[in-house]
Amino acid sequence: MSNGRSIASPVGGASPPPCKQPIEVIEIEQGYVCREFRHNPEKAAVFSVHDRRMEAMAAASDRLEADRHPCTLRWDSESSVGDIYWNDLFSTLRVTYSPLLKKWVVVPEGERYIFGSASAVQQAYEYGKQAQEQFNFKHLEVHAKDGTVEKTVDHPFISKSITDPNVKFNR
Repeated sequence: MSNGRSIASPVGGASPPPCKQPIEVIEIEQGYVCREFRHNPEKAAVFSVHDRRMEAMAAASDRLEADRHPCTLRWDSESSVGDIYWNDLFSTLRVTYSPLLKKWVVVPEGERYIFGSASAVQQAYEYGKQAQEQFNFKHLEVHAKDGTVEKTVDHPFISKSITDPNVKFNR
C-alpha cells in the first residue's frame, strides 16, 4: 500500500483473494481500449482494443468476473467517468463481531476469507479501511454486536461522485 500500512495477517493462514486493479474502458485513437485503471495510464496493462464501445464493455465485463477485478470505469470523455460497474464480490466488506472467535473480524459479504481480526472494534475498523483501500471494495460496513450497521464508508469513486456529469475526474 502507498501509505506503508498493511492489513493484519489473515486468520488461519489463508491467502487473500487476488488484488487486482479496476478496469477501465476509454476511447483512444485506435478505438476503445479495455485496460487496467492506473493513475498513470502509460503503466496500465492493456487487455484489448475494440472498434466499438459495446465490444470493449463486453470484454471488460467478462474480465471483471473471470479475473476478479473490483469494478469497471466507463469513460465518456478523457476527464469524465460515465458509470461504474461493480463486481458483486467487491460490493461490501464488513467489520462484524464473531461470537465463535470472540473477536471483531473483517470479512467480505458472502465470502469466507477473513482479512483480519482484533479484540477492539476500532482496530478491526482500521484493518477494514486498509482492506477497502487495497482491494477496492465499494462499501465498508461497521456492524454493532447485534448485527445492525452503525457506519458505512464508501469507496472514493463513490464518495467523490466521479460519475456526476459536473465532476471532472483527475487521475
